[in-house]
Amino acid sequence: MPTISVERTIGTTKKAVLAGLGAYNDEHFGKQKVRSIAVSLKDGRKVVGGIVGHLWATVLFIQYFWIEQKQRGKGFGTKLIAAIEDEARRHGAVQAYVDTMSFQAPDFYRACGYEEFGTLKGYPGGVTRHSLTKSL
Repeated sequence: MPTISVERTIGTTKKAVLAGLGAYNDEHFGKQKVRSIAVSLKDGRKVVGGIVGHLWATVLFIQYFWIEQKQRGKGFGTKLIAAIEDEARRHGAVQAYVDTMSFQAPDFYRACGYEEFGTLKGYPGGVTRHSLTKSL
């Protein structure tokens, strides 16, 4: 009989869950390639900002986006978003998705054409998580 256990390390369980979920999704959605995309902002050789995401099927998922404080407010964020969206389009993306905390950049994403489709409250300090999407 199966048993339930809480794991202190997640490697084996994560690998099994991802394999099982991937096989199940493939049955219903067809085999989809995942493509990682990164766009960086550099000052000389130093990375001072960038976006990391992945393209799955036809959707760009923006996972991480950061710009060094002294580089903010100079238009680099808008250029980085445009660059990752353009790269995703080249690979067939028709939609982009991102989530961000209320203290981070929801207004920035809205200014870039993203529309909010959901929020999640309950984080410490009254912080809200915003989910946004944009047609590419």
